[in-house]
Amino acid sequence: MRAKRNSIFITTICAVYILSLLFFIIALAAEYKQGAFNSQNRFNSITRDLSRISKNYAPQSKKFYDEFLASLGNISDIAGLQIKYGEELIFSYPGKMSEFEKINSSLVKIYSTTVFTENGIPLSLTASIYLLKPVSIFYKGRIAFIVVIIATLATAAHLAFFIKNGTFPKESENDDLEQTEYPEIESYDDFSEEKEEQNAEEKTNDKNGETSENIIEQEEAPQEQEKDVLAFLNSEPEKETNSEPELLEDKHEDSAEEPAGLFCPSTGFGWEQYMLTRLDSELIRSASSDQDLSLFTIKIKNIDWDSECGKEISKTILEKVKFNDLVFNYKEDGASAIFQNQNTDKSLVIAGDLHTEITSVLSKYNEQRFVGIGISSRTLRLISATRLANESEEALNRADADSPIIAFRVNPERYKDFLASESFQEEATASSEQKEENESTENKQEE
Repeated sequence: MRAKRNSIFITTICAVYILSLLFFIIALAAEYKQGAFNSQNRFNSITRDLSRISKNYAPQSKKFYDEFLASLGNISDIAGLQIKYGEELIFSYPGKMSEFEKINSSLVKIYSTTVFTENGIPLSLTASIYLLKPVSIFYKGRIAFIVVIIATLATAAHLAFFIKNGTFPKESENDDLEQTEYPEIESYDDFSEEKEEQNAEEKTNDKNGETSENIIEQEEAPQEQEKDVLAFLNSEPEKETNSEPELLEDKHEDSAEEPAGLFCPSTGFGWEQYMLTRLDSELIRSASSDQDLSLFTIKIKNIDWDSECGKEISKTILEKVKFNDLVFNYKEDGASAIFQNQNTDKSLVIAGDLHTEITSVLSKYNEQRFVGIGISSRTLRLISATRLANESEEALNRADADSPIIAFRVNPERYKDFLASESFQEEATASSEQKEENESTENKQEE
């Protein structure tokens, strides 16, 4: 029922809009059609008054002007008026001749006539009279505008009422439509079919006498996949393992302090663990659209991201990259930034501006820290995220105080030749190994 009432309300508002527009157009058209007859009567009235006043008072006298102005009355329908006494202009409205000559419109009609005075000198009258008065356009437009404003406010109040009460009508509430029941999302098991298949495989394996270790591995495969999906949805940063006990303890302490989420609360950057995954997807996207891509590895030596200086620097980096899901933490005092559709030359310009802004922030807080930037670009290569990150990091390692910005520049043709040579060497190695195996097999057979 609410949907039906809402449809009636919408129809009513649309009808009000249409009727307001029609009223405005029809009223103006009717007045314009009547304007030719009214303008002729108006001009005849002015001519009679001028003839009468000129017989009683001498032109150019004060009494003549006063009587003539009084006879005009409301001049909202007059666009222009001129009176000449012989060859001399004695009255003009508007006051400037240039403005009177510019009066030329389809809404104005010009009339002229001549009246003779008692001494025989002619009075030439020229009048420009509106067929459609501007004041009429204003008043009728104002009425239509007020009606439209009231309808618009009523629509806004109608929407606000439903949004506030949370009962905005939906298509599903239409009484004429059948309600379709859908299963609850929570009861849907993505891995139910896989588990049934695994149970069948377990029974088969038991019959064939397979070991319990193989069965456990098959059971744990979907469980590990489900855990990975849940871990990604919860957006918790992954914990890296390390062979050294001390580093492992430090990692656990840091991860305990990091809250759940995609972004680091101290910097606003993405977690370092997610950088390679995002870089891989961006490389695939740029390769498919034949665009370039650059990776910046930034190091600000011993920066404290929780300090005021560190917060302002992280904000500066985010503003330069424009997307916070393309900036990631890099170790304890750095950041990795992905710049889309930027080649090496453009990236050097961006890096120069970014280095200047970071150093100015450091100077503002009287901190002297080394700022280095390493750059590596895809440069029309089909390259992995790991290799591009290694190139950028190696460029950063070569940065120093004299050259704080280093770009890893590669020749695409030489890179293709390098990959081709590597592929050739792998094939040659594989063929030689295969040849040795064949020879050893033949020797065994001869023995």
